[in-house]
Amino acid sequence: MTVIVLEKRWAHHTKSGGYDHLARFLNAHQVQRAHLRWLPSKIVAKAWEYLYHDEVRLVDLLVDYRFEDRVAEEKAFWLALAKRARIVHVLYGDEQLNVLLRRASLLPGHLIATFHLPAEKSRERFERSQKRELNRLSGAVVVASAEVRAFASWLGPEKVMYVPHGIDTTAFPVGHGNDGQGTKLIFVGFFLRDFEVAHRVADRCAHERLNVTFDVVLPSYYFGYFTGCDNVALHSDIAEETLLALYQGADALFLPVTNATANNAILEALACGTPVISTDVGGIPDYVNEDCGWLLPVGDAEAAYQCIRQITENRELARAKRRAARAQAERFSWEQVAAQITAGYRRLLAGGNFASEPKSDLPRTCAGVEPQYRNPYDEEKVFLQRLRKSVDKR
Repeated sequence: MTVIVLEKRWAHHTKSGGYDHLARFLNAHQVQRAHLRWLPSKIVAKAWEYLYHDEVRLVDLLVDYRFEDRVAEEKAFWLALAKRARIVHVLYGDEQLNVLLRRASLLPGHLIATFHLPAEKSRERFERSQKRELNRLSGAVVVASAEVRAFASWLGPEKVMYVPHGIDTTAFPVGHGNDGQGTKLIFVGFFLRDFEVAHRVADRCAHERLNVTFDVVLPSYYFGYFTGCDNVALHSDIAEETLLALYQGADALFLPVTNATANNAILEALACGTPVISTDVGGIPDYVNEDCGWLLPVGDAEAAYQCIRQITENRELARAKRRAARAQAERFSWEQVAAQITAGYRRLLAGGNFASEPKSDLPRTCAGVEPQYRNPYDEEKVFLQRLRKSVDKR
């Protein structure tokens, strides 16, 4: 079984974290978005953006879709033809799936995509702008069980399968915990984080003179969210070894969110044996339970503060969850994740459905009045037309 995987790396991910690591365990040919370093390539990329980016509405619906992503899709397409690939799997369907959708019928095998964003952020794309093209997918992986219903309503329950995000447990070993006097919490990342709750809790801990310190790791342009928090140490662009030490030495990961599917910081903390304080929303309950952490109501700063106060007053509450935290992370090893996805591939190639057991109660189409389909611009035609005009003017 020949598999082509289209992947990408995010600058804010750790070198040992991120969904792109799945490709190694699928025994797949890997195609990755390249970074443009040479001036001619950068000029071509700018020309691509200038000539038709503002006319192709679809590009605005994809997260961080650039010229480099377009090139990577082309590479994956032609490699699939050359290798007669039975499966082409796009690991970030929210960010790098465009050309392959339009050419799905030309592929020698099946097109699969994994989606990471909450369904609410994908609705426009699935119900209007790219509705017809997305139905050409043979299968879709979602990394939160809460997303299955929405994606099944768009694509059909036989195509949609929940497979959790994975973690390299060898790269994030169990730490010793916090042997100091005060409570140490770590906050990591920025996407869909509930900064208001985090700030209010840090302020409340300082006001109540709780012996708590927060190590906050995120890009420096988000530092403003913690202005005035004297019990917060801000970190940016740190080495993975430094982040690992912060995970291992913390009493808990404190990660309030507004919504989520999977979360790298949660998986990395659990692998280090660090319990998690997070929010009972989206896909978080798939990864955190009462044995390895605490799940609190959305936007409830008071509940978060009371949880941290209890941990501070009785440090054994957090220590008692460290073994369960590591055990939970081991359930999400890349080997187990890859095995589930490979089983879906094999079902497809045997003439069956990608999803193992489609739920009978899931709707085939979205409830209510179905929106009118509006075909997006064909970007290749637009590009060629604009390019010809620019050449004629010269």
